[in-house]
Amino acid sequence: MNPQKIPKKHLPLIVFSDQTSGLFASLIKVWTKGAYNHVMWANRQGFFASQGNTYSEVEVDRYMKDNMRLKFWKIKKLTPVQKRFIIESINEKLKLPWYKKMYDWLGIIGQTIKIKFISTPGLDYCSEDVPQHLIEIMPYVDEDFAECLANLPKHAAPSELNKYFKKNKNHFEVYGTWDGDKESS
Repeated sequence: MNPQKIPKKHLPLIVFSDQTSGLFASLIKVWTKGAYNHVMWANRQGFFASQGNTYSEVEVDRYMKDNMRLKFWKIKKLTPVQKRFIIESINEKLKLPWYKKMYDWLGIIGQTIKIKFISTPGLDYCSEDVPQHLIEIMPYVDEDFAECLANLPKHAAPSELNKYFKKNKNHFEVYGTWDGDKESS
């Protein structure tokens, strides 16, 4: 699939990325025993909302490189109103001042030493951000999906979120994948 051409009607999507080279990316995957080292939102065509040093919108092209894989999860049965709530939640966070959008490095230390509640209040790392926007739609979904959202892992690593979506395929499905190594060969 071409991540640059996802139709607006299919957004938002949850995007897992795997940088297959790089020390920090490799350490995350080894430590979490997972296949992905980052998660973000495809919030509008051609862009991702991503928790980097600060929470910002980045062009999809930034992730469409050799040594990069992307996996897109769709939230099943989202109504236009629910989609709008998620996108508005993302946009509100993007508008915050930089110091309220900084990366939660203390939270990564908590992850590393396996004391996940250690974090900086009000700041997030990537896999804490994604569930926050999903929770915005809890009041507007059926009871079964609300329970699924309520049980999203707190302070999760990207691999834990990916596993959670796999276990809850009645609410989430893989929309598509992109692999930079295959694209360049």
